[in-house]
Amino acid sequence: YLLEYGICHEDESFADLTTRYFDAYKNENISFWGLSAQNEPTQAYNNPSWIFSMGWSAEQQRDWIAEHLGPTLQRGGYGDLELMTLDDNRVWLPEWVETVLENENTNSYVSGIGLHWYTDGSTDPSIIDQTHELFPDKFIFYTEACELVQVTRDTLGDWTVGEHYGNSMFQAFNHWVNAWADWNMAINEDGGPSTYGYNAAIIVNATGDEFYKQPPYYFQTHFSAFVPPGSKRIEMTMENGVSPFMSVAFLTPESTIVTVIMNP
Repeated sequence: YLLEYGICHEDESFADLTTRYFDAYKNENISFWGLSAQNEPTQAYNNPSWIFSMGWSAEQQRDWIAEHLGPTLQRGGYGDLELMTLDDNRVWLPEWVETVLENENTNSYVSGIGLHWYTDGSTDPSIIDQTHELFPDKFIFYTEACELVQVTRDTLGDWTVGEHYGNSMFQAFNHWVNAWADWNMAINEDGGPSTYGYNAAIIVNATGDEFYKQPPYYFQTHFSAFVPPGSKRIEMTMENGVSPFMSVAFLTPESTIVTVIMNP
């Protein structure tokens, strides 16, 4: 519904549909924390298996937020939602964010920057540092990660998939990222019910009334179970300056120091 009518993205109507979307959930007593202006705006295609996806330039997104989305959210009573720009791969940093936030009006509506992990292997994490230094008042949220392989019984328990998640989270949190989220929480043995068939941390066997916790589940749990919301990442150094381990440290709201360490 929202995506289908998104083809008129430069018109006020798309912003109106966004608030109607939130209204519908509000009627069911479901509230939201935030939203992004567009998922993967650099991926412009219209393939039936992918439903619809709109393409934006940074300039278009900048102007649409300033002239339509931001004011409409305010009028609709959703001005307190955390609005994110980009929501795409970090290869677009920092130029995309600079273009969007150079407009003071747009800047006032945007709270954070959304990132995906799919080009991390070909980009240096220093571009996240650079972006943070340019806009230290904006949070950085890894909003999507997914192992883009078809789930099969042969891939159950694949430890390398878990390490992929671990590598991403350690790198993200050591470079000013505030939050990290998986794409799929649970899927069935065919990779559904979505049309993509990709992997997930939990695989559900509905016919057998059981589920399988995969390595990514445990890698994520090392963070989610011990690093509560509101924790702050703190510097961690080794005595000899070199370590074979990946590590990150946090100070929790209860003033407890938590370290997460991975031996690859």
